[in-house]
Amino acid sequence: VEVKKGDHMVSLYSPDLLSAQEELIQAVEAVKNLKDTGMSLIKDRAAATVEASREKLRRWGLNDEQIASIEVKKQPDKHITIFSPISGVVIHKHALEGEYVKTGSQIYTIADLSRVWIKLDAYESDLAWLHYGQEVEFSTEAFPGQSFLGKVAFIDPILNPKTRTVKVR
Repeated sequence: VEVKKGDHMVSLYSPDLLSAQEELIQAVEAVKNLKDTGMSLIKDRAAATVEASREKLRRWGLNDEQIASIEVKKQPDKHITIFSPISGVVIHKHALEGEYVKTGSQIYTIADLSRVWIKLDAYESDLAWLHYGQEVEFSTEAFPGQSFLGKVAFIDPILNPKTRTVKVR
């Protein structure tokens, strides 16, 4: 499935995520309560705690709009929507709906297929005409009538003795 950056990927419940949201709400409230006090050191520490709480939620996968919404509502969300961090193609689904996932485990693998590698076998006799950085044009049976452009990024220095070819990327 093709996805764009910011597309809804999954909605999940996590007690740890709920706690992290609550930490942010309490930290924001502490900053507001200390606003009129003259204790600059404590105010600075409270402001640092707010920023640390925001960063913790960012690392959980929440975007800035979601974090701002939590601060405004002053209420944690029980289910959090995780959005796609990049545009690309979902190449693997690691979990199913309703399944328990551990912290740090992947739910989806998304690949940006706008740029890919192609590996070719070059015959030993053709090596004299190949060099690093050379522009190449090629076609495939999978896309008849289309040609693709690329650059040679790597030429394997070891010749396969059976096929008398080298890998070219």
